Amino acid sequence: MQFLNKLKMKDMKRFVSIAALILLTTVVFGQKRNVTSCWNYLDDGFLEDALESIEKASEHSKTADWYKTWWYYGRTQHALAITEKDKYKKLCDSCADKAFDAYIKSLKLNFEDQEYKNLNLEKDADVMKFVKAVGSSMKEGEPKVEDKQSMVDILTNRLPALANYFVNDGIQLFQEKQYAASLNEFEKSLSISSLSAFFTGKVDTTVMYYASLAAINSKNWEKTLEYSKALKQLDYGKSIDEKVLLTKNLAVAYKNTGDTAKYIQTLEAGKAEYPDHSYDMVIELFNFNIDRKNYEKANDYISLAIEKNPENDKFYVTRGTLNEELDKPKKAIVDYKKALELNPDNFDANYSLGAYYYNYAADTLAWANENIPPTETQKYEAVKEAAMEYFEKAEPYLEKAYALKNDNVNVIQTLKTIYYKLQKMDKYEEIDARLKELTE
Repeated sequence: MQFLNKLKMKDMKRFVSIAALILLTTVVFGQKRNVTSCWNYLDDGFLEDALESIEKASEHSKTADWYKTWWYYGRTQHALAITEKDKYKKLCDSCADKAFDAYIKSLKLNFEDQEYKNLNLEKDADVMKFVKAVGSSMKEGEPKVEDKQSMVDILTNRLPALANYFVNDGIQLFQEKQYAASLNEFEKSLSISSLSAFFTGKVDTTVMYYASLAAINSKNWEKTLEYSKALKQLDYGKSIDEKVLLTKNLAVAYKNTGDTAKYIQTLEAGKAEYPDHSYDMVIELFNFNIDRKNYEKANDYISLAIEKNPENDKFYVTRGTLNEELDKPKKAIVDYKKALELNPDNFDANYSLGAYYYNYAADTLAWANENIPPTETQKYEAVKEAAMEYFEKAEPYLEKAYALKNDNVNVIQTLKTIYYKLQKMDKYEEIDARLKELTE
């Protein structure tokens, strides 16, 4: 009897142990069934149910550190990011970001070695160790992973698709002129691409180029410099125009990060490398020298621009203005007239030439008033007559400028003075009325 009691006690303990094991197994497999349910829901397109199932698995201690949980968590968030159905779009914010984090977590938890599971991907050294481990696992099978199929799926299917999502989002934001946000999306795509680039050897230079454009448009000079330098080293450029733009952007980045020497050096090198496409770089150097009042050097660059683009009327106006600044009036007049020969409707050329003649006439009269004694009437009248001739020279150019822009107050005020000096009172009253209309 005592023996039977002991036997029953042993059986009872065994029964309790077996029951506890069954309960534990039931809990674990119950949570794993949530992952399986998620897969089924995803397959059928029931994203709300898939999300509910996978969130339960992700929060339970028995499956929170299982690679497969995060594989399907990523797939669920990814599906929510790209869905066209409004009822699913509202289920999460930043779905694509959550998908990326989940895929990376799945890759990390897939390693059998606890060292790799515990990597802190906030640290650069651990990131490099992680990337090398992933690449080595794919190529050589070491370090070992629990399920290579899921790793292959994430690296060859899920992450490339997610990178493409970020690119499209970045392009959309760029078109909306949200350049900083656009740069952020392009950089997300690049961070994904860099993972596969480690073992494929391929860099997504197109997305890097997009990132450089978003960076310069958002005036993020450090990022512009970073991406433009990398692209130049990789000799990126699908066309000469892209190569030229990249060179110019690199130069601008140098200037805005304080390296003026490299700014000039980059533009000069680009000008020599692409002599038939150097317009933007020449104008950049021209403006740089104008800002620093290096007018002679600026004149060299605008003359080079004219040499490369002899039919561009605007260049002649620019050089004409510069020649006036350099006290070379005859050359200025030649440039203004050449601009008008190329384009009679060039407002700036008409106004600049008219203003030059007007100023010459006004200065001549002022000199006469200050330097010719009242007793020398004949000499004064001769100088005055010469001044009137210049007012008459100015008149047709300023009238043309007024016809092109009849709301330009400077043109109107100048014409008003000319009409008064020439005693053309009908025109004077007409232009005076227009001036009052605009200013009163």
